[in-house]
Amino acid sequence: MTPRHQIERLLQDEPRVQFAVLVGSQANGTATDRSDWDIALQWTRDLNPFETLEHAELLKQRMSQATGVHPDKIDLIDLATARLAMRAVVAEEGIVLKGADTLAWHHFLTATWAALEDFYWRKRHAA
Repeated sequence: MTPRHQIERLLQDEPRVQFAVLVGSQANGTATDRSDWDIALQWTRDLNPFETLEHAELLKQRMSQATGVHPDKIDLIDLATARLAMRAVVAEEGIVLKGADTLAWHHFLTATWAALEDFYWRKRHAA
């Protein structure tokens, strides 16, 4: 089983993750042996920032154990605090590993595209 499939399988058992999206070189097919794994996560809203950090670190360790990938090569991106540029990459280029058919994912896409439209409108009209 490939590391990607192992990560997908592991994420299915993580109830606090609403959706997860693979981005970067692992998603676009340009990964090398030295490439890291960039995974954007939308956590459930009931977690406070400290709990989110704790769950992220535990998840990273579990991913490392399941795949054999060193924890330093696994980057988990918290979408609740990600800037618009990162959210745009996730929406436009990412590969959904968990939650493709969820309301949370579709809400994320709608909100991100609306924010992008607003950004470009303001940029064009210097508002």
